[in-house]
Amino acid sequence: MDASLRSLHKNIFEWLAGPTGSVVIHVALILALLFLVNLATKEETPEIEVKVIEVDEQQLDDLLEDLKPPEELPDLVETITPPDVDMDMTPPPDVQDFAAAPVMDTVTELDIASDALSPIIMKNLSPGNMKNRSGAGRQAAIGAYGGKWGQYAEAAVLRALEWLRINQNPDGSWGTVSPDKEGYTGLALLTYLAHGETTASEKYGETVEKAIRYLISRQNDKGGFIAPPFTGAPKCYAHAIATYGISEAYGMTRIPSIKPVMEKAVQVLLDAQKHYDHGGWQMYAYDGSKGYGQWDISLAAFCAQALKAAYIAGAENPGLKDGMDKAARFIMSKQKEDGSFPYSNSNPGRQPNITGAAVLSLQLLGYGSEAATRQGLQYLRDADASWSRPPQAPLYAWYYVTQARFHQGGPAWSSWNEKCAPTLIRNQNEDGSWLSPGLALTGDGVEREFRGEEINTKVYATTLAALSLQVYYRFLPTYQPIEDKVIDQTSEDDISIEIL
Repeated sequence: MDASLRSLHKNIFEWLAGPTGSVVIHVALILALLFLVNLATKEETPEIEVKVIEVDEQQLDDLLEDLKPPEELPDLVETITPPDVDMDMTPPPDVQDFAAAPVMDTVTELDIASDALSPIIMKNLSPGNMKNRSGAGRQAAIGAYGGKWGQYAEAAVLRALEWLRINQNPDGSWGTVSPDKEGYTGLALLTYLAHGETTASEKYGETVEKAIRYLISRQNDKGGFIAPPFTGAPKCYAHAIATYGISEAYGMTRIPSIKPVMEKAVQVLLDAQKHYDHGGWQMYAYDGSKGYGQWDISLAAFCAQALKAAYIAGAENPGLKDGMDKAARFIMSKQKEDGSFPYSNSNPGRQPNITGAAVLSLQLLGYGSEAATRQGLQYLRDADASWSRPPQAPLYAWYYVTQARFHQGGPAWSSWNEKCAPTLIRNQNEDGSWLSPGLALTGDGVEREFRGEEINTKVYATTLAALSLQVYYRFLPTYQPIEDKVIDQTSEDDISIEIL
């Protein structure tokens, strides 16, 4: 190496060893480390994929055309000849004209978020338990559980929804007087919600929204959908049914302003339950008075359905779950030795129709596998669904027996569906409504009343019949196992996402 080259190397070494060189080297090292850290971070950070799924809007007019039944329905084959059984019962009382509270001039505003378009939003249910209410899920459920009558039943439901839309009052209610209107509006709202119709629905969104607005406008500062005192059959039934409807409405829409309405209404039921040692509800009284009897399973059934709907929707009332358990224990404590349930202590005879109400309540409250429920279902094995030989309050009876048998599943369900579905389908009026079966003698000397053809009767019959035919997709049957995958949060730094 010549002298000039050795001199250059010496100068470079001295420069690197000096202050300037030291700074340059450290900066280079820092940049290299930052590059390596950035590279490692990119490799370790998982990518999050967001997929936006377009919800197909179902064209109900096209569906109605597709499901329009032919001129002749399939022949009805009697698969089971039921024996003569005593189907007598004291029906839920006729709803009469009580003093109507004035309707508010303006309806309560709903804080409807424009981006909250999910048709089904429920919690506290196993995954997918409500998915059958709309779209492909509904059609699949009809095929799975409807048998040969499923598509005819859906066509009948669509005609009923249209009849209800046409006959809705301008204020959003159904019926003629209060408290009838609150109860009938609750039943009609439940009928639309069962079909997956919400405020976001293209055809029935306005109908649903008006019904919700009406019920909200009717709630008073005590939480009731009817004016105090909370006594009398129409008032008690109306409040329980309206609470049921408004609870499902909140669960399926998540409109924020509905939640406090739901919780105030639920609190009326919970407070009423606390008045009595038996854990249930008094006959036609929420205020602690004795009412017309000491207890009433028919009213308790609607209260139980309302509490379960509120629980599913996420109501945060203290003691709600305890109230549901107390209701179940109350119902089970009234079962008779033969498996049946009575209407009340003042009418303790065998009540096949009330047995259906009691059994469904136990199933919904989480007691479907209890001995009392199984015995009640066994008692219902001879229940019939004859239009010409109806039980007392037949549509009320079939509403409960249909749901109880559906949750039971198996041959018990298919046998009942073969009886009830064609009876309802064949006896729907041309305009899409139903009337209760007419006056008939059953051979036991008891005349079954005909409740007339006025609008209240039509709304009552149409909603109960439609709800019975919607059983295929309202809820998954309780006997069907549902896969529930649990994802554990392994780090406090993980992002937790709750899917409602």
